[in-house]
Amino acid sequence: MRNLFKGCMQQSFTQIKLCGVKVDRSRSSIPIIALCMSLVVIPAADAAYTAFAWEYGDTLTVYGNANLDDVIDEDDIEYVRGIIDGTEDETKFADANYDGHIDEDDVAQIELIIAGEEEKLTILDMSNRTVTVPMPVERIVAASSDTLRTLTVLGAEDKIVGCDYPTSWSPIWYAASELEDLPDISGGGDGLNVELAMSLEPDVIFVGTSAKLNADEIQEKSQVPTIAVTSYPNDLWIVDMFRIVGAVTGKDEKARDLIAYAEEKVDEITEITSKIPDEDKPVVYTTHGGGMITQCCGAISGVEWAGGLNAAEFTGNSEVSKEQVIKWNPDVILITFGTPEKIEAVVSDPVLQDVNAVKSGRVYSVYISKGGWGSLGSQLAALNYLAKLFHPEKFEDLDVEEEGNEIMEHLYGVDGIYTEMAEEYYLHRWD
Repeated sequence: MRNLFKGCMQQSFTQIKLCGVKVDRSRSSIPIIALCMSLVVIPAADAAYTAFAWEYGDTLTVYGNANLDDVIDEDDIEYVRGIIDGTEDETKFADANYDGHIDEDDVAQIELIIAGEEEKLTILDMSNRTVTVPMPVERIVAASSDTLRTLTVLGAEDKIVGCDYPTSWSPIWYAASELEDLPDISGGGDGLNVELAMSLEPDVIFVGTSAKLNADEIQEKSQVPTIAVTSYPNDLWIVDMFRIVGAVTGKDEKARDLIAYAEEKVDEITEITSKIPDEDKPVVYTTHGGGMITQCCGAISGVEWAGGLNAAEFTGNSEVSKEQVIKWNPDVILITFGTPEKIEAVVSDPVLQDVNAVKSGRVYSVYISKGGWGSLGSQLAALNYLAKLFHPEKFEDLDVEEEGNEIMEHLYGVDGIYTEMAEEYYLHRWD
């Protein structure tokens, strides 16, 4: 059976909703992105990683991945030799040693990468930047929560010498509490204390794609290879982030194992929800929960994977009117980080009393929406949670809490994390 997780990811690249219009990449070209960007103001960092995903999809963006799959292996050596012989077309990542020429030196570099003996590794990060990193990487500054979590689940937390330790609830509290004692490299309006980071003598700095001080500026100031990654704005970015961080830290095999684990877990849900006709799927509206029902999170892939229909057709955050919410008439309303007070404010709003979700009491707190919270385990646990919220009769035997704890333990090595998360964020609990 076709892998549904990979199919959903591929659809996210080949049918991308831009400006409220579903665009089929197979029939379109890059200028369509430019057209939509002219209609919507998109921050430069957002545009960069949107372009990254559009272009590279399911590809490991490490120079040496000549055949453009998700691993560097003997097949890449064969492909490079095919390029040299003139039987294969040149590809972006065939220039393994990044010297501008494709020759036997690239074969030698790929052999070193396979053996784990390369002296340097060149990657394309998620801001579409080419970065060369000295190998092996032993000292890391993790300047974003995404990379802090990713390094932890990959088993590379012992390489972290400085980080922005989370101040709000995070699985890191349970899985790697020792990181709290490391130097806090966050600081000032830049979001990173570059001088302190430099003093820690890191081999590489990981930052978010939307860092206040962007990766180019940090690299220029620190003279340390700086790699930008993100899990935002969609579930599928996590896979790209895991591949890049895994390759740079020598944890690429662990990254592939976790991606395969994620595929398996998502398939368990989508094999059921993919067979549900649209007329039996609830219309779902997701709001930020900042106190206003009108703060729309847009269309969310996790909602569709879990067997729901997004009320909004556009992606990204947007302010909408209550009249629009009434017009959508969602069957389920999800409030990100929804406290009981925020849920009650929606349920008791006199303007919304005719909305299906309000009439039926299907207004719930969620702890993750478009993937911005960044944790692979949280993404998978959220999918189970949403699937049972949307279709309790089809997931009657699914113990969301037990499954959530199993997922988080598989990634973080600690039992009971989902239970703590459910209590922290007032998640719906089943008897």
